[in-house]
Amino acid sequence: MNRKHFNRACWLIIALLSAYYLYRGIKFRFFTDGNLETKAIWYYAHLATAIAPLLIGPFQFWTWLRLNHVTVHRRMGKIYIIGSILGGLTAFYLGLTIDLEGSVVPLLLLSTTWLFMTISAWVTIRKGNVTAHRLFVIRSYGLAMVFVFLRLVGDIPQDKLFFFINSAEIRDTTLEWVSWILPLLTIELIFAWIPSMKKSRH
Repeated sequence: MNRKHFNRACWLIIALLSAYYLYRGIKFRFFTDGNLETKAIWYYAHLATAIAPLLIGPFQFWTWLRLNHVTVHRRMGKIYIIGSILGGLTAFYLGLTIDLEGSVVPLLLLSTTWLFMTISAWVTIRKGNVTAHRLFVIRSYGLAMVFVFLRLVGDIPQDKLFFFINSAEIRDTTLEWVSWILPLLTIELIFAWIPSMKKSRH
């Protein structure tokens, strides 16, 4: 399998996982016991705003679209940035008011980091720094996809995944931290740290 086909396969997997977990999340949050009626409006707002970057993100990394339809790329980029900022702000509020104490800090830091990466992507492209813009968008989209990784890992029995932790509450808190720190570290490793180590002094 060449790189082109590999990339397409990866994006297809991401799309399928996103659709599956988005369906599950909506069903749990709004149609089962997972519905928190006192904050329903905020979950609706978060879903309505965060779904835009989730859907638009893959197209922003499509080289053909970026090179041949610059205007479309820019317009979609604006929608992505606005959706991510609003999604990050609503996530921040939900983090402040969530009933699970162990989830407060990781959710607040996740939403803050997502906002920072998204705003940095906007600032760098405004200054014409395309390389930095691309890296910040990758980080931003990686954080937008955290809900997929969280539920993917969450499907693994927690007493087996974190077998060394006896407390169920601490296992849940650990999952909250791992769900966004691990993807972000992986992005940094692939796109920043390893390329930096390969560079030689000129």
